[in-house]
Amino acid sequence: MHIEEFELVPYIRNADYAIRPPFLLGKRNLLDYIIFYVQEGLFEIQVDGDTHVLKEGDWALLQPGDIHTIRGMTNTINPYIHLDFFYNTQKKNSFITGPGQVDLSLHASFMQPRLNHCDGFNVPVKLELDQPQRMRDLVFKIIESWQLQTYIGKLEAHQLVHEWIAAFMKQYMISAPVRTQAKPFLNWITSYFAFHISEPITIHDMAKRAGLSESRFTVLFKQYFGMTPHQYLLKLRIEHAEELLRDGQSIKKVSEYCGFTDVHHFAKTFKAMTGITPGRYREDSLR
Repeated sequence: MHIEEFELVPYIRNADYAIRPPFLLGKRNLLDYIIFYVQEGLFEIQVDGDTHVLKEGDWALLQPGDIHTIRGMTNTINPYIHLDFFYNTQKKNSFITGPGQVDLSLHASFMQPRLNHCDGFNVPVKLELDQPQRMRDLVFKIIESWQLQTYIGKLEAHQLVHEWIAAFMKQYMISAPVRTQAKPFLNWITSYFAFHISEPITIHDMAKRAGLSESRFTVLFKQYFGMTPHQYLLKLRIEHAEELLRDGQSIKKVSEYCGFTDVHHFAKTFKAMTGITPGRYREDSLR
């Protein structure tokens, strides 16, 4: 996946100073990004099982899909910005997740692309910024402007956050190494399917993204995943359908959310792959 595929149009969802005694923010997932600065105190952030300790002057960037907890070990002050980096037509319907919100499959259309799924990026959770004072001052100005909640204030805040992101990306955008045959699949294919699971997906589109012919893409895909792209996508759609049925969604809605042409096609495919009808699966799951 290439960064050029996405339009950099930052959208600030919230920007503030969190002033707190020792606390624990329980496990959650993210739909958007968090720029996290430590003004005072000591934090412990766990992301996907890895622990990061942040002290005064440290930075962190949490990306969409990061399952994490945040613990304030002391009294803390941390300026933060919740935001989308990239344009999304549904940005105003997206939201800041709370503790316990880990499975966000029902909100996949809101989820921002991850920088670390883009070629040329390898961004750590804990950042080492080249110009920390300048970046800190930008964040302070962003928060001050955004909290005015005026048209000009929001305009200035978004201009400033664009400047912050551009400087950050300039530092962390790396020259792409020589591409191995498996690299495109490792970097983007699973996320691509997840983002577009309810839409028609063609071999032509995927091969074009990978920079390969359709025949070569199919051969390499099967070597890596052990099945054809169609089989793999169907597997993901049925797994997603099982999750939705366990949540009590209607069979018609599940069929739509999982990209099937009609309910009959969905029911036939579901039974062929699981040995049970969608209706029976939902009934058994809800007992």
